Amino acid sequence: MKIGILSFLFIIPVLLAACASGRQEIYQDLMTEFQEAQQPEYYLTEIAKTVPQPEVGEVSQSDNFLSEVEAKVLKFKKEWEAQLTSARPIPEPFYDFSTPQMQEYRQLPFSVANARLAEAASLEMLLALAYEWNPGLSAAREKVKAAIEQYPQAAYLDNVLRQYNAFTKQLDTKVGTSRHKEMTAMKFPFPDTLTLKGQIITEDVQIAQKDVEIALRNLVTDIKLAYYDYLFVNESIRVNQENQQLLRQTIQIAQTKYRAGIGKYHSVLMVQVELSKLADAILTQEQGRETIIAWINTRLNRPADAPLGMPQPIMDETILVPLENVYTIALEGRGEIQKQKLAISKMKLMIQMTTRMAYPDPTLGASYFEDRMKVSSGTQEMPPTFLTQRTLNPANAVWFGQQDAYIREVEIKVGAMEKMLAEMENMTRFSVKQHHFGLETAKRSIALHRYTLLPQAQQALEAANIAYQAAQVDFLNLLDAQRTLLKFRLEEQRAIRDHRQHLAQLERAVGKALPKQPLKLTSDKGEKKE
Repeated sequence: MKIGILSFLFIIPVLLAACASGRQEIYQDLMTEFQEAQQPEYYLTEIAKTVPQPEVGEVSQSDNFLSEVEAKVLKFKKEWEAQLTSARPIPEPFYDFSTPQMQEYRQLPFSVANARLAEAASLEMLLALAYEWNPGLSAAREKVKAAIEQYPQAAYLDNVLRQYNAFTKQLDTKVGTSRHKEMTAMKFPFPDTLTLKGQIITEDVQIAQKDVEIALRNLVTDIKLAYYDYLFVNESIRVNQENQQLLRQTIQIAQTKYRAGIGKYHSVLMVQVELSKLADAILTQEQGRETIIAWINTRLNRPADAPLGMPQPIMDETILVPLENVYTIALEGRGEIQKQKLAISKMKLMIQMTTRMAYPDPTLGASYFEDRMKVSSGTQEMPPTFLTQRTLNPANAVWFGQQDAYIREVEIKVGAMEKMLAEMENMTRFSVKQHHFGLETAKRSIALHRYTLLPQAQQALEAANIAYQAAQVDFLNLLDAQRTLLKFRLEEQRAIRDHRQHLAQLERAVGKALPKQPLKLTSDKGEKKE
């Protein structure tokens, strides 16, 4: 019994080893069969999607002329990008930001610039920082970059259109071997169409560039106008404060005469009323100054309540060129007029391109269709059918080009834009005339007040003061003399402000900085004065 059990235990490992060896051989045979097996048709048609590739002939060769046109189109992009990254990205800027002083201001760190603005504010520093910080100007620059990116889009679109297209020519049942081959086709866009696209994009970029120039012009003008208001309100406060001191001296005289019994009490009350009115005027002007500061800070992308130091004085200037020449300069240099001309040119190019695209681009291709179905009578297989060329239909193209409503719509819009251009030119002439008239009027007003009215008012006040102390005139005469002097001093400062602002507005109407010289005034006697 024991011998039988031992024999059984000895046989079991041998049987297991034999089974394992047999299974290994079977596994190796299966692996060899799997590796050498052919892929089934279902795998080819459904899983791998392997489709016979079409034969490529001369159709796939790239057109050298089209490649040259595409290179020229992309060259425009590189030229615009180089211009944007240059030190002076805008040709003939409205204000020169490339001077050493302006470069120094533009490179100031934000914290340092804010600290210097809190101490004192100069016009050049405000303009330089606005050039760097103003978000509206930055947005206009970004639009130029976005317009430049249209160049590769136009070039790559036609590049894609020159590639092959595949169209199924027979129903694929997904069962059995594929019975069809795919068609090869290639579209050839006309080279002049791509050239027109590049020219249209160039017009778009130039229009965006004009928007940058207009934004810069408006920004510089707004800063100048606000700065001139800032100077005026500070001078007005100073004049009123000086008049306050004068009235305080006058009230002392009135009180002394009243105590001596030679004056009247209502004289003292009238002076106190004038002091209260001046105090209210000064408070109003100080609040107005805060509003001006908030506007300047807004244009500099600073908080409205950010501190701004006292404005620095500037030298007054006037234009050199006569009015007739200013008209010519304005019609040639105003940004809105140039932008309108570019828009008209763009629309005309669109008409030309649309008319050209009314004729379909030629397409060459070849397709191979296999029809292996047999008729019930048992005939042989049908021979392959070939379509060697696809051509355009010129009969429909002519009518499409002549009767396309979109082309007529754009042509009508071009006519309207040309009439709008004439209206813009007329309004530009009027704006130049208006601000030139204001400039000359303010210039005469400055001379009148400075050399005639103010000296006379000062003499009248001195005479009235002496006469009042000698009891020769009433107190009202002295008070009227003081009011007149204050009025003329404020009007002189207002005329100076108006002259500066009309000059800034005139340059905005012209679209560029005009040749200027230091302001020279002429008195009522015809004398030239600095």
